Amino acid sequence: MLRQDVLYLVAEDPAAHGVFGVSQKVRRKVFCTVRSVGYQEYYRAMENNLFPTLVFTLTDYAEYKGEKICEYGGKVYRIVRTYQTGGAIELTVEEVTVDA
Repeated sequence: MLRQDVLYLVAEDPAAHGVFGVSQKVRRKVFCTVRSVGYQEYYRAMENNLFPTLVFTLTDYAEYKGEKICEYGGKVYRIVRTYQTGGAIELTVEEVTVDA
């Protein structure tokens, strides 16, 4: 049986403005499966200064609304690539660090 993990997709809400007119972040909870990035994909991405670490698979591609940021396990990730496979979608991500 597949284990489902919780992933939060993060988007800016243009209708909600916080302090000093800064837009608010909206988090949506979705379920996914998680796997590591393969070594071949990792090294090819490095050629373009990308450092992918994980791949999240959402079973329904309609759950993904074009977000650029996600949160998983207390860490923030940037979505660097999406790939639709049938009814599912894979999100390849890299960890966002202080330097980024």
